[in-house]
Amino acid sequence: MKKQPTYLYISILLGTAVAQPTFAAPIHAVIGLDNSQIVADSQHLSLTPKPGTLIPLEDDFSPITHLQNGLNKNWFDEIGKKVRVEHKQRDLNYTGILAKIEQSSRSFILTSHDRPTTLPLDDFYLIPLEQTDNNKATTRSYPVSYQTDQLSWTPQLSLIFENDNVVVSQQALLHNNSSASIEIQDSLLHYSRSSTPQRFKAERSSLVMSDMQQEVSYQDNEVSYSLGHNLLSIAPYSNTLYPLPSSNSKIDKQTHTANLYTHNNSSGRIDLSFYNTVSFTLKKEGLPGEYNTFWKRENLLIPGNTVMLNTVRTGYPLNIITNKSQDITGYLTLENASSQKLPSTQVWQVTIENHSNKIQNYSVEQNTNGIIEVVEGNDVTKVNANSLRIAGKIKANSMKTLTYKLELKN
Repeated sequence: MKKQPTYLYISILLGTAVAQPTFAAPIHAVIGLDNSQIVADSQHLSLTPKPGTLIPLEDDFSPITHLQNGLNKNWFDEIGKKVRVEHKQRDLNYTGILAKIEQSSRSFILTSHDRPTTLPLDDFYLIPLEQTDNNKATTRSYPVSYQTDQLSWTPQLSLIFENDNVVVSQQALLHNNSSASIEIQDSLLHYSRSSTPQRFKAERSSLVMSDMQQEVSYQDNEVSYSLGHNLLSIAPYSNTLYPLPSSNSKIDKQTHTANLYTHNNSSGRIDLSFYNTVSFTLKKEGLPGEYNTFWKRENLLIPGNTVMLNTVRTGYPLNIITNKSQDITGYLTLENASSQKLPSTQVWQVTIENHSNKIQNYSVEQNTNGIIEVVEGNDVTKVNANSLRIAGKIKANSMKTLTYKLELKN
Protein backbone atom coordinates (compact mmCIF):
# COMPACT_ATOMS: atom_id res chain seq x y z
CA MET A 1 0.00 0.00 0.00
CA LYS A 2 1.24 3.46 -0.90
CA LYS A 3 2.28 5.65 2.03
CA GLN A 4 0.57 9.03 1.89
CA PRO A 5 2.61 12.12 2.82
CA THR A 6 1.38 14.30 5.64
CA TYR A 7 0.44 17.23 3.43
CA LEU A 8 -2.00 15.02 1.50
CA TYR A 9 -4.30 14.83 4.51
CA ILE A 10 -4.24 18.61 4.71
CA SER A 11 -5.24 18.82 1.07
CA ILE A 12 -8.11 16.37 1.65
CA LEU A 13 -9.42 18.58 4.41
CA LEU A 14 -9.12 21.57 2.14
CA GLY A 15 -10.95 19.72 -0.62
CA THR A 16 -13.77 18.77 1.71
CA ALA A 17 -14.16 22.34 2.85
CA VAL A 18 -14.37 23.51 -0.74
CA ALA A 19 -16.98 20.87 -1.63
CA GLN A 20 -19.46 22.14 0.99
CA PRO A 21 -18.93 25.88 1.57
CA THR A 22 -20.94 27.70 4.21
CA PHE A 23 -21.88 31.34 3.78
CA ALA A 24 -20.33 33.67 6.35
CA ALA A 25 -23.49 35.75 6.82
CA PRO A 26 -27.17 34.79 6.74
CA ILE A 27 -29.20 35.78 3.70
CA HIS A 28 -32.46 37.75 3.65
CA ALA A 29 -34.95 36.34 1.18
CA VAL A 30 -38.51 36.38 -0.05
CA ILE A 31 -38.82 32.63 -0.69
CA GLY A 32 -41.22 31.79 -3.52
CA LEU A 33 -42.76 28.54 -4.69
CA ASP A 34 -40.49 28.36 -7.75
CA ASN A 35 -37.69 30.85 -7.01
CA SER A 36 -36.64 33.40 -4.40
CA GLN A 37 -35.73 37.06 -4.25
CA ILE A 38 -32.49 37.56 -2.30
CA VAL A 39 -31.17 40.75 -0.70
CA ALA A 40 -27.37 40.58 -0.32
CA ASP A 41 -24.09 42.48 -0.43
CA SER A 42 -22.96 43.21 -3.99
CA GLN A 43 -19.56 41.57 -3.34
CA HIS A 44 -20.96 38.41 -1.74
CA LEU A 45 -23.74 36.83 -3.78
CA SER A 46 -24.70 33.79 -1.73
CA LEU A 47 -26.56 31.93 -4.48
CA THR A 48 -26.37 31.85 -8.27
CA PRO A 49 -28.56 34.66 -9.71
CA LYS A 50 -30.91 34.03 -12.60
CA PRO A 51 -29.67 36.03 -15.63
CA GLY A 52 -31.17 39.48 -15.89
CA THR A 53 -32.54 39.63 -12.32
CA LEU A 54 -29.76 41.50 -10.49
CA ILE A 55 -31.15 44.82 -9.19
CA PRO A 56 -28.99 47.38 -7.30
CA LEU A 57 -30.90 48.87 -4.36
CA GLU A 58 -29.29 52.29 -4.64
CA ASP A 59 -29.18 54.78 -7.51
CA ASP A 60 -25.43 55.39 -7.67
CA PHE A 61 -23.67 52.03 -7.96
CA SER A 62 -20.43 50.63 -9.34
CA PRO A 63 -20.41 47.97 -12.08
CA ILE A 64 -21.06 44.46 -10.75
CA THR A 65 -19.12 41.42 -11.93
CA HIS A 66 -19.93 37.94 -10.67
CA LEU A 67 -19.21 34.40 -11.79
CA GLN A 68 -21.98 32.57 -13.61
CA ASN A 69 -21.03 29.50 -11.61
CA GLY A 70 -19.53 30.05 -8.16
CA LEU A 71 -18.99 26.34 -7.47
CA ASN A 72 -15.26 26.56 -8.31
CA LYS A 73 -14.71 30.15 -7.23
CA ASN A 74 -11.53 29.19 -5.33
CA TRP A 75 -9.97 27.97 -8.60
CA PHE A 76 -10.83 31.19 -10.47
CA ASP A 77 -9.31 33.25 -7.64
CA GLU A 78 -5.94 31.56 -8.24
CA ILE A 79 -5.70 32.10 -12.01
CA GLY A 80 -2.26 33.55 -12.80
CA LYS A 81 -0.84 32.47 -9.44
CA LYS A 82 1.48 29.68 -8.34
CA VAL A 83 -0.44 26.65 -7.03
CA ARG A 84 0.02 22.99 -6.15
CA VAL A 85 -2.56 20.40 -7.23
CA GLU A 86 -2.94 16.98 -5.59
CA HIS A 87 -4.76 14.07 -7.23
CA LYS A 88 -7.70 12.87 -5.14
CA GLN A 89 -6.99 9.15 -5.61
CA ARG A 90 -3.42 8.67 -6.84
CA ASP A 91 0.02 9.66 -5.54
CA LEU A 92 0.28 12.43 -8.11
CA ASN A 93 0.91 16.16 -7.71
CA TYR A 94 2.03 19.12 -9.80
CA THR A 95 3.28 22.63 -9.05
CA GLY A 96 3.07 25.56 -11.45
CA ILE A 97 1.11 28.60 -12.58
CA LEU A 98 -2.65 28.13 -12.95
CA ALA A 99 -3.07 29.51 -16.45
CA LYS A 100 -6.68 28.83 -17.41
CA ILE A 101 -9.99 27.20 -16.41
CA GLU A 102 -12.04 25.47 -19.12
CA GLN A 103 -15.57 25.21 -17.70
CA SER A 104 -17.04 23.49 -20.74
CA SER A 105 -14.64 20.54 -20.43
CA ARG A 106 -14.22 20.78 -16.62
CA SER A 107 -10.44 21.08 -16.96
CA PHE A 108 -7.63 23.47 -16.09
CA ILE A 109 -4.26 24.34 -17.65
CA LEU A 110 -1.20 24.33 -15.40
CA THR A 111 2.03 25.87 -16.74
CA SER A 112 5.28 24.47 -15.36
CA HIS A 113 8.71 25.30 -16.86
CA ASP A 114 6.93 27.00 -19.80
CA ARG A 115 5.11 23.75 -20.53
CA PRO A 116 1.26 23.82 -20.33
CA THR A 117 -0.50 20.69 -19.06
CA THR A 118 -4.27 20.14 -19.22
CA LEU A 119 -5.75 18.26 -16.24
CA PRO A 120 -9.33 17.33 -15.19
CA LEU A 121 -10.68 19.84 -12.69
CA ASP A 122 -12.74 17.40 -10.61
CA ASP A 123 -9.82 14.99 -10.04
CA PHE A 124 -7.54 17.38 -8.15
CA TYR A 125 -7.40 19.29 -4.90
CA LEU A 126 -6.14 22.87 -5.11
CA ILE A 127 -3.48 24.16 -2.70
CA PRO A 128 -2.70 27.90 -3.12
CA LEU A 129 0.97 28.75 -2.70
CA GLU A 130 0.71 32.55 -2.89
CA GLN A 131 -0.91 34.62 -0.18
CA THR A 132 -3.72 36.85 -1.42
CA ASP A 133 -3.25 40.53 -0.70
CA ASN A 134 -6.32 41.33 1.38
CA ASN A 135 -5.29 44.97 1.61
CA LYS A 136 -5.75 45.48 -2.12
CA ALA A 137 -8.37 48.09 -2.93
CA THR A 138 -11.74 46.55 -3.71
CA THR A 139 -14.94 47.80 -5.27
CA ARG A 140 -17.35 49.48 -2.88
CA SER A 141 -20.06 47.14 -1.61
CA TYR A 142 -23.76 47.99 -1.46
CA PRO A 143 -27.04 46.07 -1.23
CA VAL A 144 -28.46 44.32 -4.28
CA SER A 145 -31.43 42.07 -4.93
CA TYR A 146 -31.63 39.13 -7.32
CA GLN A 147 -33.70 36.06 -8.12
CA THR A 148 -32.44 32.51 -7.81
CA ASP A 149 -34.00 29.11 -8.40
CA GLN A 150 -31.67 27.46 -5.86
CA LEU A 151 -34.03 28.31 -2.98
CA SER A 152 -37.79 27.65 -2.95
CA TRP A 153 -40.55 26.11 -0.86
CA THR A 154 -43.62 23.87 -1.12
CA PRO A 155 -46.70 24.15 1.13
CA GLN A 156 -47.71 20.97 2.99
CA LEU A 157 -51.36 21.44 3.90
CA SER A 158 -53.73 19.09 5.75
CA LEU A 159 -57.18 19.00 7.33
CA ILE A 160 -57.28 16.58 10.28
CA PHE A 161 -60.74 15.65 11.59
CA GLU A 162 -61.14 14.25 15.10
CA ASN A 163 -64.50 13.87 16.87
CA ASP A 164 -66.15 17.33 16.62
CA ASN A 165 -63.01 19.28 15.69
CA VAL A 166 -60.87 19.94 12.64
CA VAL A 167 -57.22 21.04 12.68
CA VAL A 168 -56.01 23.15 9.75
CA SER A 169 -52.39 21.94 9.70
CA GLN A 170 -49.80 23.89 7.66
CA GLN A 171 -46.07 23.37 7.11
CA ALA A 172 -43.49 24.70 4.66
CA LEU A 173 -40.98 22.39 2.97
CA LEU A 174 -37.90 24.56 2.21
CA HIS A 175 -35.69 23.43 -0.69
CA ASN A 176 -31.95 24.19 -0.87
CA ASN A 177 -30.77 23.20 -4.36
CA SER A 178 -27.27 24.69 -3.96
CA SER A 179 -24.02 23.03 -2.91
CA ALA A 180 -23.68 25.18 0.21
CA SER A 181 -25.43 25.40 3.56
CA ILE A 182 -27.82 28.36 3.62
CA GLU A 183 -28.59 30.39 6.71
CA ILE A 184 -31.83 32.40 6.52
CA GLN A 185 -32.81 35.30 8.77
CA ASP A 186 -35.47 38.04 8.66
CA SER A 187 -37.09 36.42 5.62
CA LEU A 188 -40.54 35.74 4.18
CA LEU A 189 -42.36 32.83 2.60
CA HIS A 190 -44.27 34.13 -0.43
CA TYR A 191 -47.24 32.20 -1.83
CA SER A 192 -47.95 33.00 -5.47
CA ARG A 193 -49.09 30.81 -8.37
CA SER A 194 -48.16 32.77 -11.49
CA SER A 195 -47.56 31.60 -15.05
CA THR A 196 -45.25 34.55 -15.75
CA PRO A 197 -41.97 35.45 -14.00
CA GLN A 198 -42.64 37.74 -11.05
CA ARG A 199 -40.48 40.51 -9.64
CA PHE A 200 -40.79 40.78 -5.88
CA LYS A 201 -41.26 44.19 -4.28
CA ALA A 202 -38.36 44.63 -1.87
CA GLU A 203 -39.82 47.69 -0.20
CA ARG A 204 -43.13 45.95 0.56
CA SER A 205 -41.37 42.85 1.84
CA SER A 206 -39.27 44.98 4.20
CA LEU A 207 -42.43 46.45 5.71
CA VAL A 208 -43.93 43.01 6.26
CA MET A 209 -40.71 41.66 7.80
CA SER A 210 -40.43 44.62 10.14
CA ASP A 211 -43.60 43.49 11.93
CA MET A 212 -42.32 39.92 12.33
CA GLN A 213 -45.79 38.63 13.12
CA GLN A 214 -45.78 34.84 13.14
CA GLU A 215 -48.96 34.47 11.12
CA VAL A 216 -50.08 34.23 7.52
CA SER A 217 -50.44 37.76 6.13
CA TYR A 218 -52.64 39.00 3.28
CA GLN A 219 -51.24 42.27 1.93
CA ASP A 220 -51.62 43.87 -1.51
CA ASN A 221 -53.61 40.76 -2.54
CA GLU A 222 -50.56 38.57 -1.94
CA VAL A 223 -50.01 35.91 0.73
CA SER A 224 -46.85 35.80 2.84
CA TYR A 225 -45.55 34.46 6.13
CA SER A 226 -42.67 35.85 8.21
CA LEU A 227 -40.01 33.34 9.26
CA GLY A 228 -39.07 35.66 12.12
CA HIS A 229 -35.71 36.84 13.37
CA ASN A 230 -34.43 33.40 14.40
CA LEU A 231 -31.63 31.89 12.31
CA LEU A 232 -32.67 28.94 10.13
CA SER A 233 -30.05 26.68 8.54
CA ILE A 234 -30.67 24.44 5.50
CA ALA A 235 -28.09 21.82 4.51
CA PRO A 236 -26.84 21.55 0.88
CA TYR A 237 -29.17 19.77 -1.55
CA SER A 238 -31.73 19.12 1.17
CA ASN A 239 -35.28 19.88 2.29
CA THR A 240 -36.24 21.32 5.68
CA LEU A 241 -39.78 21.09 7.09
CA TYR A 242 -40.75 24.32 8.85
CA PRO A 243 -43.91 24.70 11.01
CA LEU A 244 -46.51 27.31 10.07
CA PRO A 245 -49.43 28.46 12.25
CA SER A 246 -52.17 25.86 12.55
CA SER A 247 -55.72 26.49 13.74
CA ASN A 248 -58.51 24.48 15.33
CA SER A 249 -62.20 24.82 14.42
CA LYS A 250 -65.33 23.15 15.71
CA ILE A 251 -67.24 21.06 13.17
CA ASP A 252 -70.65 22.67 12.71
CA LYS A 253 -72.32 19.80 10.84
CA GLN A 254 -71.71 16.53 9.01
CA THR A 255 -74.05 15.81 6.11
CA HIS A 256 -74.26 12.94 3.62
CA THR A 257 -74.78 14.69 0.27
CA ALA A 258 -75.78 13.44 -3.18
CA ASN A 259 -76.13 15.29 -6.49
CA LEU A 260 -77.83 14.12 -9.68
CA TYR A 261 -79.32 15.39 -12.95
CA THR A 262 -82.73 14.13 -14.14
CA HIS A 263 -84.60 14.27 -17.49
CA ASN A 264 -88.30 14.04 -18.37
CA ASN A 265 -87.79 10.54 -19.73
CA SER A 266 -86.04 9.28 -16.60
CA SER A 267 -87.60 6.05 -15.41
CA GLY A 268 -86.92 3.22 -13.04
CA ARG A 269 -84.58 3.38 -10.08
CA ILE A 270 -81.77 5.97 -10.06
CA ASP A 271 -79.18 5.06 -7.43
CA LEU A 272 -77.76 7.91 -5.33
CA SER A 273 -74.06 8.23 -4.47
CA PHE A 274 -73.63 9.90 -1.08
CA TYR A 275 -70.47 11.64 0.12
CA ASN A 276 -69.60 12.71 3.65
CA THR A 277 -69.49 16.54 3.81
CA VAL A 278 -68.05 18.34 6.84
CA SER A 279 -69.00 21.99 7.48
CA PHE A 280 -66.96 24.36 9.66
CA THR A 281 -65.80 28.00 9.87
CA LEU A 282 -62.14 29.02 9.70
CA LYS A 283 -60.75 30.66 12.84
CA LYS A 284 -57.48 32.02 11.36
CA GLU A 285 -55.95 33.18 8.09
CA GLY A 286 -54.28 30.36 6.18
CA LEU A 287 -52.74 29.39 2.86
CA PRO A 288 -54.85 28.59 -0.19
CA GLY A 289 -53.94 25.41 -2.02
CA GLU A 290 -54.40 21.66 -2.09
CA TYR A 291 -55.21 20.09 1.27
CA ASN A 292 -54.99 16.40 2.19
CA THR A 293 -57.79 15.26 4.52
CA PHE A 294 -57.40 12.76 7.36
CA TRP A 295 -59.60 11.21 10.02
CA LYS A 296 -57.68 10.87 13.28
CA ARG A 297 -58.27 7.71 15.27
CA GLU A 298 -56.10 7.63 18.39
CA ASN A 299 -52.58 8.20 16.95
CA LEU A 300 -53.45 7.01 13.43
CA LEU A 301 -54.40 9.19 10.45
CA ILE A 302 -56.83 7.63 7.96
CA PRO A 303 -56.47 9.35 4.53
CA GLY A 304 -59.49 10.92 2.83
CA ASN A 305 -59.95 12.98 -0.32
CA THR A 306 -57.69 15.78 -1.50
CA VAL A 307 -59.50 19.14 -1.69
CA MET A 308 -58.59 22.47 -3.26
CA LEU A 309 -59.25 25.52 -1.07
CA ASN A 310 -59.05 28.80 -2.94
CA THR A 311 -60.10 30.94 0.05
CA VAL A 312 -58.66 30.38 3.54
CA ARG A 313 -59.65 33.49 5.51
CA THR A 314 -60.84 34.12 9.06
CA GLY A 315 -64.61 33.57 9.39
CA TYR A 316 -64.92 31.87 5.97
CA PRO A 317 -67.34 28.88 5.96
CA LEU A 318 -66.16 25.65 4.32
CA ASN A 319 -67.95 22.51 3.17
CA ILE A 320 -65.39 19.74 2.70
CA ILE A 321 -66.15 16.42 1.02
CA THR A 322 -63.87 14.01 2.87
CA ASN A 323 -64.80 10.59 1.46
CA LYS A 324 -67.60 8.44 0.00
CA SER A 325 -70.31 7.69 2.53
CA GLN A 326 -70.44 4.15 3.89
CA ASP A 327 -73.49 4.85 6.12
CA ILE A 328 -76.18 6.24 3.80
CA THR A 329 -77.58 4.79 0.57
CA GLY A 330 -80.65 5.67 -1.46
CA TYR A 331 -82.37 5.93 -4.80
CA LEU A 332 -84.76 8.19 -6.73
CA THR A 333 -87.75 7.08 -8.83
CA LEU A 334 -89.98 8.98 -11.26
CA GLU A 335 -93.44 7.78 -10.26
CA ASN A 336 -95.52 9.79 -12.74
CA ALA A 337 -95.13 12.43 -15.49
CA SER A 338 -97.84 14.27 -17.42
CA SER A 339 -95.61 14.57 -20.49
CA GLN A 340 -92.13 13.68 -21.67
CA LYS A 341 -91.92 17.21 -23.08
CA LEU A 342 -92.07 20.49 -21.22
CA PRO A 343 -94.25 21.78 -19.66
CA SER A 344 -94.67 18.73 -17.45
CA THR A 345 -95.95 17.78 -13.99
CA GLN A 346 -93.80 15.10 -12.34
CA VAL A 347 -94.14 13.03 -9.20
CA TRP A 348 -90.87 11.78 -7.71
CA GLN A 349 -90.09 9.45 -4.82
CA VAL A 350 -86.79 9.37 -2.92
CA THR A 351 -85.79 6.54 -0.58
CA ILE A 352 -83.00 7.00 1.99
CA GLU A 353 -81.54 4.23 4.18
CA ASN A 354 -79.32 4.73 7.24
CA HIS A 355 -77.07 1.74 7.94
CA SER A 356 -75.36 3.25 11.00
CA ASN A 357 -76.39 3.18 14.65
CA LYS A 358 -76.80 6.97 15.00
CA ILE A 359 -78.93 9.74 13.53
CA GLN A 360 -77.53 11.11 10.26
CA ASN A 361 -78.07 14.29 8.21
CA TYR A 362 -78.70 13.86 4.48
CA SER A 363 -79.08 16.18 1.51
CA VAL A 364 -80.04 15.28 -2.07
CA GLU A 365 -79.77 17.98 -4.76
CA GLN A 366 -81.72 17.27 -7.94
CA ASN A 367 -80.99 19.28 -11.09
CA THR A 368 -83.80 19.23 -13.67
CA ASN A 369 -83.88 20.01 -17.40
CA GLY A 370 -86.59 22.66 -17.00
CA ILE A 371 -87.63 25.73 -15.04
CA ILE A 372 -89.27 24.80 -11.72
CA GLU A 373 -92.64 26.54 -11.27
CA VAL A 374 -94.05 24.70 -8.24
CA VAL A 375 -92.55 22.35 -5.64
CA GLU A 376 -94.82 20.39 -3.32
CA GLY A 377 -93.57 18.01 -0.62
CA ASN A 378 -92.13 17.80 2.90
CA ASP A 379 -88.42 18.60 3.40
CA VAL A 380 -88.19 19.76 -0.26
CA THR A 381 -87.00 23.30 -1.12
CA LYS A 382 -86.22 25.11 -4.34
CA VAL A 383 -82.51 26.00 -4.65
CA ASN A 384 -82.58 27.93 -7.91
CA ALA A 385 -84.53 28.06 -11.19
CA ASN A 386 -83.84 24.45 -12.16
CA SER A 387 -82.73 22.62 -9.01
CA LEU A 388 -84.19 21.55 -5.67
CA ARG A 389 -82.92 20.04 -2.45
CA ILE A 390 -84.37 17.27 -0.26
CA ALA A 391 -82.76 17.51 3.17
CA GLY A 392 -83.41 16.27 6.68
CA LYS A 393 -82.45 13.74 9.35
CA ILE A 394 -82.86 9.98 9.37
CA LYS A 395 -82.98 7.76 12.44
CA ALA A 396 -80.40 5.06 13.13
CA ASN A 397 -80.81 1.79 11.19
CA SER A 398 -83.94 2.96 9.42
CA MET A 399 -85.40 3.66 5.96
CA LYS A 400 -87.24 6.82 4.92
CA THR A 401 -89.34 7.49 1.79
CA LEU A 402 -90.51 10.92 0.60
CA THR A 403 -92.83 11.79 -2.29
CA TYR A 404 -92.89 15.24 -3.93
CA LYS A 405 -94.36 16.93 -7.02
CA LEU A 406 -92.77 19.30 -9.53
CA GLU A 407 -94.25 21.53 -12.21
CA LEU A 408 -91.69 22.29 -14.92
CA LYS A 409 -91.78 24.60 -17.92
CA ASN A 410 -89.41 25.62 -20.72
